[in-house]
Amino acid sequence: MLGGLLVLVLTGLISFAVIGRLKRRHPVMDAPLMRNMYWWHILLSFAYLGYVAFNPSDSRAYYHKVESGFRGDTWGAFYGTSTTFIEFVGYPFIRYLGFSYEAMMALFSFLGFLGFLYFYIFFRENIRFKHQFMGYDLLTLTFFLPNLHFWSSSFGKGSIIFLGLGLYFFGISNVRKRLLAVAIGGLIIYHVRPHIMLVLLVSSAAGFIFSSRGVSVAWRVLFLLGASVAFFFIYRDVLSMVGIDEEQFISQGLDMSRRAKELTKASSGVDITQYSLPMQVFTFLYRPLFVDAPGVLGIIVSFENVFYVAVTLKILTSLRGIKFLFTGDFLAKSAFFSFLTVSVALAQIAGNLGLAMRQKSQVMILLLFVVLSYMEAEKRKVFAAVRRRTPVRRPQPPSPSTTPAA
Repeated sequence: MLGGLLVLVLTGLISFAVIGRLKRRHPVMDAPLMRNMYWWHILLSFAYLGYVAFNPSDSRAYYHKVESGFRGDTWGAFYGTSTTFIEFVGYPFIRYLGFSYEAMMALFSFLGFLGFLYFYIFFRENIRFKHQFMGYDLLTLTFFLPNLHFWSSSFGKGSIIFLGLGLYFFGISNVRKRLLAVAIGGLIIYHVRPHIMLVLLVSSAAGFIFSSRGVSVAWRVLFLLGASVAFFFIYRDVLSMVGIDEEQFISQGLDMSRRAKELTKASSGVDITQYSLPMQVFTFLYRPLFVDAPGVLGIIVSFENVFYVAVTLKILTSLRGIKFLFTGDFLAKSAFFSFLTVSVALAQIAGNLGLAMRQKSQVMILLLFVVLSYMEAEKRKVFAAVRRRTPVRRPQPPSPSTTPAA
C-alpha cells in the first residue's frame, strides 16, 4: 500500500506538470478544470480499488501472471496483443522495479487520466461555445461522468486504451502536425484491442472520404493510404483473435457471437446472441436501466445511462440532427462512424451487463463529441444569421454644425 501511495504522489506531480505544459502549447485547455478533474479521477480510482476488494477483477489476474512468470521469465515472452499486452506493459514495473498491486493500479490510473487530457484538448479545439444540458455545461459534464473515470483507473485494458483513443482523436484533429500522436495512439489501440483499431481505421477513412471540408486532398490521400496499409497488416490478427478464418470472413463477415456466448457465463450475463443486432447495440450502450441493474454498481450506472439516452435523443429527435450525422465535418463524421462501428463490434461480444459497463466507456465519449458538435454547428448558424441581419455601422462624416470654422 505504501508503494501505491508513493506512485500516486509521483504521478500526481507529473500530471500537474503535464497539465501546465499542455496549457502552454494549447491555450484552449482549462488548466484549473483539469486539475479538479484529476482529483475527481483519483477519487474514483480509490472507489475502484474498494470495489475490487470485494469483487473479482482482471487486474489481479494480470498482476499475478506477471509476478509468477506465467508466460516465461523474460519480458519478451509477454509481448502480444489483447491480454498479453497489458502484462507486457506491466512486466518491467513489477519484475524490475518491484511495483505492488496498488502501485500498478496507481500507474494505470495515471495513464487513463492522460487520455482525458488529450480528449479534452480534442473537444475544446472544436467546441468553442458553451452548451447547456439541464442548466449545466455539457462539455464539463462529459468529462466528469463517473463511469468513464471508474473504468479507466485500473491495471487493465480500459485505462490504456482510453489513452490510445485520446491520442488518436487528438492527432486526427490536426493530422499535419500530430502524425506522431496518431501513430502512438493507433499502436496502443491495436495492441489492446486489434478489432477496435480495425474499425477505427475504416471509420476514419470513411470520415475523410465523405467530408469536403477541413482536410486538403493531399492529406486525405496520405491518410487513406496509411489506413489501407495498416488495415492490410492487422486484419489477419483480428480474424485470428475472434476465431474465424479468412474465407469465413469473406463469406460471413466479422461474426463475434462465439465470444459473446463465452461471456454469458458471468453472474450478470445476458445472452445477447438471441437478440437482433439493434437490440444488442441498445443493450450495450444503454443498459442497465434500473430494472435490470446488476447490483449497487448497476444502479449507479443506470443514472448515467439515462443521461446517455437523453443526449442521444437530443440529436435523433431532430431532422437537423439526423442530417448533421451525414453533413458534419470530417471530425464529427469520424467520431460518429467510430462510435457506431465500435459499438456494433463490442456489442457482439459484450455477453453480460458487467462487461458492457466496462467496455462502453471507451466509446460513449465519442457519442458526446458528436452531440456537442451538432449543438456547436446549430449555434454557429444562429450567430451567422444574427450577423447577416445586423446592419454594418459605417463612420458618418461630421455634420455642418459641428464642422470647425475656417
